[in-house]
Amino acid sequence: MDKYRFIKAQLAKTNKKNDENYVITRIWNRLDNLDIKFITQQYVIRPDGKYALTDMYFPQLGIHIEIDEGHHKTNIESDKAREEDIVRVTDHEVKRIDVTKGLISIHQQIESIVQEIKERLLKEKDKFVPWDIEKELSPQTYIERGFISLHDNVAFRTIADACNCFGHRYKVWQKGAAPHVYEKDTELWFPKLFPNGTWDNSISEDGIIILERNLDEIENQRYLKGIVDGRIGTRIRPHKRIVFAKVKGPLGDIMYRFKGKYQLNINKSFKTGCIVWERISERIKTYPSR
Repeated sequence: MDKYRFIKAQLAKTNKKNDENYVITRIWNRLDNLDIKFITQQYVIRPDGKYALTDMYFPQLGIHIEIDEGHHKTNIESDKAREEDIVRVTDHEVKRIDVTKGLISIHQQIESIVQEIKERLLKEKDKFVPWDIEKELSPQTYIERGFISLHDNVAFRTIADACNCFGHRYKVWQKGAAPHVYEKDTELWFPKLFPNGTWDNSISEDGIIILERNLDEIENQRYLKGIVDGRIGTRIRPHKRIVFAKVKGPLGDIMYRFKGKYQLNINKSFKTGCIVWERISERIKTYPSR
């Protein structure tokens, strides 16, 4: 995975939104700094469980850029509440660019933000950590850090890499689940959260609920009972799971993205006839190999 492909993939997410594409591309080109990482359509969970997608995000700086098109003029109060939620949840800054004021104004607004970012980089040059695309995909980065947070948008290239954040020393691991070396009441889970063969798993839009269901009703009931009992065959199945969902990464390759820590809701599972997992934490502790 190289930076050029990553950057192209981020810009491609805006190619059907003309104003966003113009502003984001100009900001990136005016910064002209490959040590800075940016993400488009950054996912942010709001306090009420809903989510927001910010137009451009600089994770090393904690800055979100929001691009205000014409329709924002009729949503001033909701935009203000949304911005306040983002600041409250992330403790980040939100910068806005109004694209309804004409090209000269747009360029002036962009230049103001670009200069502010450059000045901050100079001021914080001793603390600033340059973007290293290989390091951010390495388990060791998160082991040394001591935790993984949902806000960091963490994804690993392999299941083994994710497992190794929790005490394992795997070179290869191809099963859909693995034990947690340190926390015996927790399992590591790597689901496909979409219909796949005899399984129809899904995740709610806000990421809080995961549903796990087998399309074969007899097998589904057997599995439901086994999960609730905490054992399927000879395998112990804990009621807590750290979830890394199988997804397509920003470059179209398969990756395993951190979704949070979940706990089985037994009552809802029996009521709905499928396994119901509810997120209990957006941040989890990492561990060195034992």
